[in-house]
Amino acid sequence: MASTTIKQRCEKCDKGAAIATCNGCQRSFCIKHFGEHRREISQQMDNIGQEHDLLRRDMNYERSAYPFLARIDQWEQETIRMVQASAQKARIDLQQLLDQTKNELKIAMNRVTEELRTCQESDNYTELDIKKWTEQLRELRQMIENPSNINIGCENDATSVIPLIKVSSLQRSMLYSNQERRNDTRISEQYAVLSSEKFAEIYGNITLSADGLTGYCSGNHLDGSYISGIGRYSSRIHRIRFRIENKVSNFLFFGIITASQNLTSEISKVKSAYGWWDLSYSVFSGHGECENYRKYINSGDEITLTLDCDNRLIQLQHHRTNTSVEIPIDLEHCPFPWKIVARLDSEHDCVKIVH
Repeated sequence: MASTTIKQRCEKCDKGAAIATCNGCQRSFCIKHFGEHRREISQQMDNIGQEHDLLRRDMNYERSAYPFLARIDQWEQETIRMVQASAQKARIDLQQLLDQTKNELKIAMNRVTEELRTCQESDNYTELDIKKWTEQLRELRQMIENPSNINIGCENDATSVIPLIKVSSLQRSMLYSNQERRNDTRISEQYAVLSSEKFAEIYGNITLSADGLTGYCSGNHLDGSYISGIGRYSSRIHRIRFRIENKVSNFLFFGIITASQNLTSEISKVKSAYGWWDLSYSVFSGHGECENYRKYINSGDEITLTLDCDNRLIQLQHHRTNTSVEIPIDLEHCPFPWKIVARLDSEHDCVKIVH
């Protein structure tokens, strides 16, 4: 029986006339299509050669650096804008602090001027007074030439690409001489009088303890419950310490009003009212100012309200956080004598004067 030879079929025309197999792709072709296949391979080789030549040419242009350089340029421009904005803000903040310093210097200088005039007219002064005035004038001169309450540094911001300049206040009032300061309270103990204050006048639903040291609220914030003290303050520095026995409300008010003002349901809004709804919400002449409101005062905390009549300002210190704030008093709005005032805003709020 004769054997039958099976011919390979061409990959192109599918006829059984394949005569050659490509060693590269292992496909079989007829004589016609084998030539075409070789020409295709040759064309691919030409294409590779052209791509090779283009790549060598493009390497000289360093095109791959373009997107990275663009990012660097963008960063440079953004950083320049950020630095310029920071510098402009620093200039504005500096001018505001300089203006504040200038106003404080005027107040301090007016106080010295008035004291000098009064003592000269009455011929009532000694060497000790002259020494004190000399020291005060020297300090005022230093404050004019080199304001020590201004600090220029860099922001401590880990997210910032570069440290940005920042102008800030050292929170040092220029109304005190160096002898009248302490680092923790900024008011000297030797000049401060620990007041024997007691609560007296009430408005709203407040009950006083028998000794007058504790005020307890039995109403709510709609009642406007206020309490004031027996003290009348016109000179020297006085400190009244409070303990927050219980705090239910969001807000407790501590401050002063002029002593002739009777308590009302909205006493914190009268023209002579100065103080704080917590430490970050200040009241000036009955108008509130809040910046970055934060609750400091909680049940069990102790705070000290300082009335510096000589320098016409009040200060509130929160002892647990060692935080203090102060407000200058406009005597046209809140004339002497002053009296303390507090608001207990919710039922079960309770405040005690600590001696």
